[in-house]
Amino acid sequence: MDQLCKINSLRRLYMDSRKVALITGGGTGIGKACAFSFLKGGYDVVIVGRRKEKTDEAAAEFAKDFDSERILSLGGDVAKQEDVQAIFNAIEERFGRLDVVVNNAGIAPSHPFLETSYEEYDRAVKVNQYGTFMCMQRGAQMMVDKGIGGVIINMGSIYGRVASGNIVGYNASKGAVEMMTKAAAFELAKYNIRVVGIAPGVIDTPMLDIDKERGTFEELYSKGMRKKPLPPSAIGETALFLASEAADGINAVTIPVDDGFLGYK
Repeated sequence: MDQLCKINSLRRLYMDSRKVALITGGGTGIGKACAFSFLKGGYDVVIVGRRKEKTDEAAAEFAKDFDSERILSLGGDVAKQEDVQAIFNAIEERFGRLDVVVNNAGIAPSHPFLETSYEEYDRAVKVNQYGTFMCMQRGAQMMVDKGIGGVIINMGSIYGRVASGNIVGYNASKGAVEMMTKAAAFELAKYNIRVVGIAPGVIDTPMLDIDKERGTFEELYSKGMRKKPLPPSAIGETALFLASEAADGINAVTIPVDDGFLGYK
């Protein structure tokens, strides 16, 4: 019995020393790539998605290469306060700490401005902007309560800086995310919490299908320096770097990972 208690104590000490990263929208695309990068970097990872079957699939895939105890798959809609509350309750119960939040969940409904409904615009803002705000706030509070500091990484977009047709809700909400990143960084620095952003360019994920449908894919494709979409891993590795001590001096900025797209604007 004493031996078992000793083993459990050592196991808990080991778990307590490991850092934990939350990735929203973690079941597919960029979020899945971020989760993989953080697992490789030694983090325990919480992957959240509205479609839990996708986060479960990703978790099962990751478990082939990493200890399944390091991976927590959760279903939840970041636009709903009760879901966000449940997500952070689950993190507290499973890991007891949180070191990194990657706010990646996002949607890009596509219609011409005059055909965009209030409901469509509202949904884009609720997921991309309010969802990011709620996870930022809850994540920061958990970091403050634990007294360990941390890093919050918000997924912006090149389209939070430059306009694009047919995605007004996405443009507006991603622009707001970039400003929230600056504002939160200003207030949270005293708690040793950095808040930074990434503005992906054209990334090889299913979201590219939207651009193909809109007929803008070739235009986007030609704007990068190397004339090709970047892999999702480019964003995952950037996120891991931004969470590291090597990036300790980077705060309150959103870094484009766009193969030079914004350099043409």
